[in-house]
Amino acid sequence: MPETEKATLYYQNRTIGYTIRRSARRRTVGITIDMQGVRVAAPERMPLEQVVALVNTKARWIAEKYAEFKSRLEPRKRFVSGEEFLYLGRRVSLQVQGKPSGHGRGPGSAVLQNLDRPSKPRPQAAVALKGNLLLVQAADPNVPSKEVREILERWYRVRAEEVITRRVQHYADLLGWPMPKVLIRNQKKRWGSCNAKGELRFNWRLVMLPLRVLDYVVVHEMAHLKVLNHSPRFWALVEQIMPDYKARHQALHELGMGLYW
Repeated sequence: MPETEKATLYYQNRTIGYTIRRSARRRTVGITIDMQGVRVAAPERMPLEQVVALVNTKARWIAEKYAEFKSRLEPRKRFVSGEEFLYLGRRVSLQVQGKPSGHGRGPGSAVLQNLDRPSKPRPQAAVALKGNLLLVQAADPNVPSKEVREILERWYRVRAEEVITRRVQHYADLLGWPMPKVLIRNQKKRWGSCNAKGELRFNWRLVMLPLRVLDYVVVHEMAHLKVLNHSPRFWALVEQIMPDYKARHQALHELGMGLYW
C-alpha cells in the first residue's frame, strides 16, 4: 500500500484535492487543513472508498475552512505606516520614514541595523525595533510598498537567524547534544525540516510567533536528529523534552495561518 494516496473532494462549484496518509496506529479518520493543504489521516486497513465517503460527509466544513485558510494566506498588507506586524508574538506598529541628513546619532536614538550589502545598488535602508514601534528608515520617505516589504523581510530573516540559533543552542545545551547546523529559509509549506545530514532548516516567519510556540518547532526538528520520522518513539522524545508540546502545536496551527503576507 502506498504511503500516501490522493483524492478529490467536490463541493458545489469547488474542487479540492487532498492527500491520504495511512497509519497502523489510527482508529478513526482525521482531517487537517494547513499550509500543506487538506490532509487526511486514516487507519491503515480502511478501504479507500470508505475514507472518501467519510471525507465527503465533511464536505461543507472542509470547503469553508479551506476557503478561509486560503484567504488568510493572501497578501493583505500594504506596508505603510500604521500597519501592525508581529514580532515574537507581540504586535508592533510600522513607521516608514526618510533617513535624517546627518550621520550622527543623538542621545537615546534607536540603533539601526543596516540591511544592505555593498554589492547591491539599491538605496540604503535600516530597521529598528523600539518599544512597540517597528521603524523603517529609507533614503526616500516615499519608498514603494514593495521595497518596504523586501526591507522588512530581510530584517525578519536576520532576527530569525539570531533568535532561532539561540533557541537551538539552548536546547542542545539542555540535552547535552552537539550544536547542529541551522539554516533559515523561505519555506512555503513547512515551519521546519531536518535532513539526514543533521541540518535543521527553519521558516523565517517563525520569529513572528510567541517564543513558546517557536520553541515547539525547534524541539520538533531537534527530535528528528534522533528519530527521522513521526513514529511513537519520535513523539515520546518530543514529549520528554517538552511535556506540553500538544498545546504548543495547537497554538502553532491557530496562529501560523496569519503569518504569510
